[in-house]
Amino acid sequence: MIRFHATNEGVNLNRVGLKLTNTASSSSADLVQVSIWNGATQVGTAVFTGSNTAATSTFATPVALPNNADLDLTVKVDFAQIGTGYTGVQGDLVAVDFNAADTTGTQGTGVSSGITTNATGGTAVSGVRLFKSFPTVAAGSLLSTGMADGKLMRFAVTANANGGIGLNQFKFTIATSTGITVSGVNLYGYTDGAYSTAISGFASGQIATANQTPSTGTLTITPTNGTNTTIEVPAGTTYYFELRGTTAGTITGSSVITTLLGDASYPALSVAMATVANIPAASNVIWSPNATTTSGVSNVDWTNAYGVVGLPSSGLIQSRSN
Repeated sequence: MIRFHATNEGVNLNRVGLKLTNTASSSSADLVQVSIWNGATQVGTAVFTGSNTAATSTFATPVALPNNADLDLTVKVDFAQIGTGYTGVQGDLVAVDFNAADTTGTQGTGVSSGITTNATGGTAVSGVRLFKSFPTVAAGSLLSTGMADGKLMRFAVTANANGGIGLNQFKFTIATSTGITVSGVNLYGYTDGAYSTAISGFASGQIATANQTPSTGTLTITPTNGTNTTIEVPAGTTYYFELRGTTAGTITGSSVITTLLGDASYPALSVAMATVANIPAASNVIWSPNATTTSGVSNVDWTNAYGVVGLPSSGLIQSRSN
């Protein structure tokens, strides 16, 4: 959204200039067109072509800016599709900002004076990162008491309707009150919210072949059951996960706090989309948007969970007591 303010007299806004500002990680190929809206009314369009990082939308009907008042115009972007034969680039961060340059930028005409005025100012939008599809994470329902049953955490992962996603890694921390031990930990995956129907290809829903006993409170789960090295969540589908183990030393008032770790930053551009082996070791969740095919671990189509909806960088936390 761009906020305009006319000073001294009303202005008829004739054109708006825009620019691509994050060109280290995007190009005009990521965009089909940009549209500009005054409320629910579309007032203009702009197209970035070739290597150009600037585009101008000239309005068929000028937009009236009242004197000494604010008016907000919304910029909407039609992104290019991602996949074989398409120009959109997986992992690109596209930022479209206001451009005040005189020759290609934003101009209006004074209502009273008739003088053409060049706009000043600027914006610094965060941008939108492009993926063919993406996951959404949500906490699952689990009683806050009864931790002796060994159920440590429940959560769900939903693939966007635009395409299936792959999952390769989850990292957790487990913190216990004094005297409590947790061992034999594993992650289990199901296709239903009753946690009864195992994900296909994983015996009894068990994700990793071997259970783990976290010596420092942190553990990493990767799919290793049978020949499976990834979990494939179909488009528009939710899979349900339960982390569980064996708890010992439980007494009244004892507790276990489990955290599914999120990621605090996106990988560097050189490895933003990479093979599983080349994703930075500090990453906690590793997933693939399956840009052109169902990605194996050696495909250059994996990234971390920075910005994933429902999974904050501080993690998803579930606490249970005895």
